[in-house]
Amino acid sequence: MNRMKAFLLNDKILPWLIALAGMLFVGMLLSINIVPADDTAGRYIPMARAFAEGNWNYAFHPHSGVLFSTLSGLIHMLPGIGAFRACQMAALLFWGVSLVPLYHIALRIWHKRSIAVICAILYLLCSHLHRFVYDGIRDNGRSLGFFLVALGILIAFENKDSWRSAIITALGAAILIMIRVDCVVFGVAGIGFFAVMDIKNHGWRCWRSWAALCLCVMLITPQLYLNYCWSGYPVPNSRYAILCQKMGLPPLRERK
Repeated sequence: MNRMKAFLLNDKILPWLIALAGMLFVGMLLSINIVPADDTAGRYIPMARAFAEGNWNYAFHPHSGVLFSTLSGLIHMLPGIGAFRACQMAALLFWGVSLVPLYHIALRIWHKRSIAVICAILYLLCSHLHRFVYDGIRDNGRSLGFFLVALGILIAFENKDSWRSAIITALGAAILIMIRVDCVVFGVAGIGFFAVMDIKNHGWRCWRSWAALCLCVMLITPQLYLNYCWSGYPVPNSRYAILCQKMGLPPLRERK
């Protein structure tokens, strides 16, 4: 019994258990909403359906990140799951997994498990985030990206030689870049802030910053490639392609 209690209260296991309980409870309520939001009906459902059918010309859009349509499309490929339900489940997954880095952020700031658990419970009770799940939209992915970037930077503050901080920061920045156009700036800022810290601690032997940058670029390569095919610019979003045009930068290839 004591071993089981110690296992369940382990800080590596406990946040996942809380997140799983929250996802199970909210997941049972998904069927309450049978009318998708406008964005879901007009964009996310058709893209998820196109991804599941292998119709790549319609599965992605130059104004939207590739992450949500990929995840919802993969879920839609499972037997018996419709496109709207797949979008809801993708949003649910983003919402639930976001709790884990939030728990560790609270634990590192206050150094008390009880406060971390309270923060996790308050997060689960936020009805505004529930609406994103019920509507099947991608906005909970922002929380996951922000929390991962913040956690990576906090780990770097605690241990300047940690490679794990670089991986977590890069993962969070990549999620932000691939989830919404307005989050690209925050993803780049997170990598930049991590680089400043690394340079301050190690001078120009900032291998962790280079590793974080390379990992982030590698993760967002599909999105860069798609925008390169669409606009001729290897940028994260079509808005940045328009910005490059206004700056007079020639495209690397002619748009088809």
